[in-house]
Amino acid sequence: MSFEPTAEQTAIIEADLVSMAIVACPGSGKTATAVRRLAELRKRLNDTKGRAALLSFSNVAVETFRAEYQKLQGTTVTDSKVAIQTVDSFITNYILKPHCARVMKSRRMPFLCLGDEPFLSAYKIGEGKETTGVADIILNRVSGETRFYRKVGKSDPIALTPAMSKLALKKLNEFAATGGYTHTHGRAWARWLLAREPHIAKALALRFPQILVDEAQDVGTFEGEILDLLIKAGSDVSLIGDFHQSIYSFNFATGDYLRAFSERDEVVKFELTQNRRSLPAIVNVANALARTKTTPHRTTSKLHSGAFYWRYEEDKARELMSTWSSALQAKGYALADAAVLCRSSDMLSELTSASVNLGTSAVKHLASAALERDRNGDIAKTFHHCVQAAIHLVDVPNTFAQQVKSPERGSDIAQLRRLLWDLIRDNASGIPPSTLEARGEWLTKLRTNLASWLDIVEEKTKFTRAATWTARVTARRLPETGPLLGGDLGQNDWNGLRLGTVHSAKGEGIPAVMYLTSKKHLTALLKGTSKEDGRIGFVAATRARDLLVVAIPLDTKPSVIKKLHNLGFMDWDRPGR
Repeated sequence: MSFEPTAEQTAIIEADLVSMAIVACPGSGKTATAVRRLAELRKRLNDTKGRAALLSFSNVAVETFRAEYQKLQGTTVTDSKVAIQTVDSFITNYILKPHCARVMKSRRMPFLCLGDEPFLSAYKIGEGKETTGVADIILNRVSGETRFYRKVGKSDPIALTPAMSKLALKKLNEFAATGGYTHTHGRAWARWLLAREPHIAKALALRFPQILVDEAQDVGTFEGEILDLLIKAGSDVSLIGDFHQSIYSFNFATGDYLRAFSERDEVVKFELTQNRRSLPAIVNVANALARTKTTPHRTTSKLHSGAFYWRYEEDKARELMSTWSSALQAKGYALADAAVLCRSSDMLSELTSASVNLGTSAVKHLASAALERDRNGDIAKTFHHCVQAAIHLVDVPNTFAQQVKSPERGSDIAQLRRLLWDLIRDNASGIPPSTLEARGEWLTKLRTNLASWLDIVEEKTKFTRAATWTARVTARRLPETGPLLGGDLGQNDWNGLRLGTVHSAKGEGIPAVMYLTSKKHLTALLKGTSKEDGRIGFVAATRARDLLVVAIPLDTKPSVIKKLHNLGFMDWDRPGR
């Protein structure tokens, strides 16, 4: 189907070479718009040394942009005048790795740590239950100052006291001297480098005179200051996003940067106000929640469609999945075209019978590897978890996780990489099937297989097993009874129905969506998008293309039901009322 731009899209694609703020409603076709704007920038930069960059915050979005750009250009050959990357990848490739060792006072190239590497135990602050690992120390910029916080899952971070902040700074500097950084620390070091060495920012601005940032409501305080330093050095930066879809406050991304950026005098403002994804009933609900005036492009669907609420018993959520699956199929939907989205991973785990935190240390990663292999068939994620497990089992360099991605031919790391694949491929001698009883047969077989595998590692490489490896292969946090999967694969009659968190579906369009709410989440949804829990509900609602159903507790008060009706929802059981 050919692309027919709206007047709004045409204005953006053909705009002058200036910094822009593009506020895009859900389903507005911003991917197509951004890719065509990128192609236009590339054409205008053709006779210069400059390049155009299109950055986003997820690998999925980046792959989509690359595929769309290649399709538009009619070739799969990499375009040297264009960079399409994640924001973190851009920062890593052009600032962190080539330059930040200087400000980190490290003798080696910086390398990423995910948080549970054994050597990080030397960089903790606090005592007892108040101990905080260096990877859980996160940073924020407030009024031009760096503040220190302690990460608490996906809850709002907790500010450290001045005394603890001083200790945190000391440990962060010690950690940085090894070359190690986490994503949040890396952004901080990159900002510091550009601030201290403005000639680097100038060189980057010459290399990338045009930068587009997708999902710009997710720009945090450090990314914002990095962009400001590049703007000061000469880059034009254009942001594309939606304040109402900012759902990463635990990472200090609240949409404030996009909002403030759009109000700058030198920034040209644009809007994308036509929703090409959802039917009018769903767009009307979204407008009521966000107090916007988005217009729908689509008008009808051949399938049962609209915005509904569905009462359910909170202690029978799994039964709801069966009923919902049957209802979907009766209305002509394939289960593969539907999703049930939850506000929290805890609620999701109740549906899947899967623990959010399965195992500890090496077992945590090997259990995750087993699940990714057996349940999802995702070999890339399986291998990633095996690499993390190896760090706990084998005395490897601190940089192993980075080196193993592209090891030198014939090296010990290349050999260890091959041995890791053996763990994945062979259930009998590697990671046992996840359908075995977790604390019994699965763990017993795992210990036996790992002992033999470590013998082979020591025989074929220079690496030796970690002295405490057996203490890292325990039953702690494994299910008390039953297998890792909480039941044999395909055991329920709603197998094939996608279950996930709202965050996991961000940016997608899904034919049929059920948003499973608790009373707290429902209340937040009804209050609109001023708070993050409300924005999460808004994101869930706007994923739906044809059918949106909000599952509400059975004992929801009539006054709340009335608010749902006022927003445009109908009763699933009595749609005419």
